[in-house]
Amino acid sequence: MLLILAFRIQELSQGGLPAPTRVKLAETMGMLNTSGRKVPRRFRSGTRIVREWKGKVHEVTITDDGFEYEGDIFKSLSPIACRITGAHWSGPAFFGTKGERQ
Repeated sequence: MLLILAFRIQELSQGGLPAPTRVKLAETMGMLNTSGRKVPRRFRSGTRIVREWKGKVHEVTITDDGFEYEGDIFKSLSPIACRITGAHWSGPAFFGTKGERQ
């Protein structure tokens, strides 16, 4: 709590964040997934994610509605990874997108 108060006092005394930083922060906040219905904007619509599994190449396309795989739309990568492997997997870990940021 002390750190929050110290930051607020410093913000009030020095005028807060510079305008360009506030604009960039607002843009970044606009890309966050707050509704639980949209794909996080780490990747743009149209991006293809490719993964080879047991000799077969699997391709997922990111759309405005979610992730498209074999003609079906999914809200996340995890069910796709489960369909491919037959076991529970973290989709981002399976496809190698975990921790990547744009």
